[in-house]
Amino acid sequence: MFKASLSDPKILKSSIDAISNLIDEAGITVDESGMKLRAMDPAHVALVDFELSKDAFDEFEVKESAVIGLDLDRFNTILKRAGSADKISMSLEDSALRVRFKNTSTRTFNIPLIDVSEEELKIPALEFGSVVEIDPRMISEGIKDAEIVSDHVTFKTDQDAFYILAKGDLGNVEITIKKEDTISFEVTSEAESMFSIEYLKDMIKASEIADSATVSLGANIPVKMDFAASNAKLSFLLAPRIESD
Repeated sequence: MFKASLSDPKILKSSIDAISNLIDEAGITVDESGMKLRAMDPAHVALVDFELSKDAFDEFEVKESAVIGLDLDRFNTILKRAGSADKISMSLEDSALRVRFKNTSTRTFNIPLIDVSEEELKIPALEFGSVVEIDPRMISEGIKDAEIVSDHVTFKTDQDAFYILAKGDLGNVEITIKKEDTISFEVTSEAESMFSIEYLKDMIKASEIADSATVSLGANIPVKMDFAASNAKLSFLLAPRIESD
């Protein structure tokens, strides 16, 4: 049995919105600690790791852990129908997830469960030479700026700053975030890698609910981006874009 409710839908809505454009379907694990999701996109370019603590909910009850297989696009479409003042409740009912919005009226949706693999994905062990924690709005605005001129972006660090760089036929963009303007800044080795903006555009939706964003970067290895809030964490690993000669 599982049932949960939360009076502030924003954190769940924004998280699923960020995930659903990357992941078609996935199993959401519910256990005594809260709600978790870990999945890889169909192209095996991006990995998502999401945790929403039970403390984020007004009510959270699980008799035994379960994996709820969902079409995430459908789940996202339904969550978008929740208003900012709606209270969301969820429960497992007859092979479906029942989602209810309650305000001046009560609206109920049933989402059929689907079969998903319950094999746990392992997060690869990577050695990052640069770890920079910044205001999430900085990474969000930087990606939006880069998109004006290109479909890819380069993240770069040196001993003084973190850079977001883009170059295309329409010009170039350079965003510089100096060490003193970060929350924390650790660069043991300078790094530079290029990534697809198409993926990053979805990932930065998590900045809407995050208190901080941490970018962990190496040389031509996946970038790790952690968006952290008080009761939630949404992390992404994104493989670098390799340019052909």
